[in-house]
Amino acid sequence: PKYLPGNGFKIIGAHTDSPNLKIKPNSKRINNGLVQLNVECYGGGLWHTWFDRDLSLAGRVIISDKDINNQTTYQTKLVHVKKPILRIPNLCIHLRSPEERETFKINKEDNLMPILTEQIKQTLNTPNSSNENNDSWKKNQ
Repeated sequence: PKYLPGNGFKIIGAHTDSPNLKIKPNSKRINNGLVQLNVECYGGGLWHTWFDRDLSLAGRVIISDKDINNQTTYQTKLVHVKKPILRIPNLCIHLRSPEERETFKINKEDNLMPILTEQIKQTLNTPNSSNENNDSWKKNQ
């Protein structure tokens, strides 16, 4: 129907929220020999569904470098690691009582820190790993 002054109108709106885990600056944490990343939760996620899933990494990073005058410069780059390199582990179901499973409340600060896979950790710790020509790093992307 054609709009006529005084007849009113309808508005339809939508909102999409994409929950994700944002890596905090200086987020590397070593706990029991495992490398974890300190993250913050963004959006209203169903966080219990993030346990025991393969996670990838994507986003914008800021890289500092020295120019020919030895001045610090900064540039941004987009990163997308397509292979799974992180996981948020969950305790095996048989290691908890039914009461513990029922009352488990996710502590976002402690329970949602992904663990970096051992293969990536070894690659990052090899000599020359910061060099973008390192073939072992390219194979893991």
